Amino acid sequence: SSDLSKFFPVSNFLCKASCRGTDCHLDNTKMPEMSKISSAVAGATALIGGTAFLSLPQQSVQSARRTQEGALRGAPAGAAGTASSGLSSASACALGLGVAGLASALGSRRSAPSRTVSVVPSAAYDASKEIGACDPLLFWDPIGFCEGGSKEDFDRRRAVELKHGRLCMFATLGMLWPDVFGKFDGYLSPSQGLKFSDVPSGIYAVSKVPLEGWLQILLVAGLIETQLFKDQSFGGPGFAKYGAEPGNFGTGYWGRRIKDPVERRLKLTTELNNGRLAMIAMAGLLIQNGLTGQSPIEQWQSGHISPFNDGQGFFAVARRAGYDASKELGACPPLGYWDPFGMMAFQDKEKFERNRELELKHGRICMAAAIGMFVPDLFGRFPGYLSPSEGLKFSDIPSTIDAIYKVPALGWLQIFAFAGALEAKNLAFPTNYGYPAFFGQINKLKGPEREKKLLAEINNGRLAMVAMAAIVAQNGATGQSIVEQFSSGNLNPFVGGYAEKEICGSCVAMRAGGNSSALPWAPMPEGLSNNPYGEYAGDVGFDPLGFAKN
Repeated sequence: SSDLSKFFPVSNFLCKASCRGTDCHLDNTKMPEMSKISSAVAGATALIGGTAFLSLPQQSVQSARRTQEGALRGAPAGAAGTASSGLSSASACALGLGVAGLASALGSRRSAPSRTVSVVPSAAYDASKEIGACDPLLFWDPIGFCEGGSKEDFDRRRAVELKHGRLCMFATLGMLWPDVFGKFDGYLSPSQGLKFSDVPSGIYAVSKVPLEGWLQILLVAGLIETQLFKDQSFGGPGFAKYGAEPGNFGTGYWGRRIKDPVERRLKLTTELNNGRLAMIAMAGLLIQNGLTGQSPIEQWQSGHISPFNDGQGFFAVARRAGYDASKELGACPPLGYWDPFGMMAFQDKEKFERNRELELKHGRICMAAAIGMFVPDLFGRFPGYLSPSEGLKFSDIPSTIDAIYKVPALGWLQIFAFAGALEAKNLAFPTNYGYPAFFGQINKLKGPEREKKLLAEINNGRLAMVAMAAIVAQNGATGQSIVEQFSSGNLNPFVGGYAEKEICGSCVAMRAGGNSSALPWAPMPEGLSNNPYGEYAGDVGFDPLGFAKN
């Protein structure tokens, strides 16, 4: 170990870590011959230990915890930090040799007195007092970048944020300026016959500027950053230098040095917030520009505000079929022809009819399903057995999505077979079931009355699809059927309702401290006294949305 310490500091460190005050287990003169088992353990540990130095250090809470745990197992508190800086192959070998020696010491069963190692955990840098933590969100870090980061990590991210914000502020002006104030006269590239007026305002300018032009732009930008501003924030973590204040290149505020600390903080906060707004605005402008094929000014002048449903720009070619679905059934008040996702931008009449068929089918299924969520609890279930072979009664099937798990596989096969037979029959022999359906009233409805009934079916189906989605979501959140929720007053699944669920076999028992005066079948809402003459005038125990809680 004394020879290795000259070349491998980590090896020397591990030797010291394994010494117990009397002798060193890694001393060649005192090391006993390793047994076969301890040799195998040493070799495997050396390989595993060497690979631990091949990854970059992670600045996170989890890695900090692992560092502390490692220190508690006998390594000094600085071990992880020393090891993290050693990424060379020499350090990896040193770690392997050190761990191998430690394993052989364990194999020799030589005891040594233990000592307690004090651990001083290092806290992450608190960025809540930095510039940018302001109204309305204050210190906002939903992803947790600052939970385990150091001051250097924060400085790097602040430098990047400022640079991106400044670029986007210029870029946002560049998206608007040429169309508002005009472009330069003359040629951008005389050799290629490219004029300034030939370059569009927007993302498509990237494809117009020649390669030599981009090289000139990058060269000038690089010279400004490295020579004029002396920016040293290149190279990433471990190499870049951000200075005492990231993003401050000594240019002042329009050449003026602000002395007042309050005014200076206000100006820096303004720059940061304007940059954040510009980054969001630039993302929106580029997406809108890419979808419509028009610059922002062109969009506003042409009334092309929505890139999805007016068929201009990018979607103009897709409308070559020229089919107008705004006169079809379903385009009715209050929304009229409503196609926010631009479904018709890519469809002809055949595709529209296919989508209308799917809409009708889903609407009819959801109308029947919505009825099925209410009827069993209101009017009762069939008597007898649903599956005699499995001893399953109709009364065992809940009026919730849990019914899916109650019906046996053979039952589902019968349901699908029956539905499939109907579908196949209608596909081969289309049938007009009349109005009302299945009563033989075929072709009785004519003209406006027929359109009114068909429109009513479409709208009822749309309402049923929305209602069914809400019923299933509410059922999944509360574990109760819709009738159980209404009868128990458990109408708000997020606040917790008014009752506690208690599973007792196949039933859900409700417990409450009393019933509401307004709803005698419902428990008293939490936070109310059910006394109209008490602290809250008119308190009759009615609070379906849970406003009184907390």
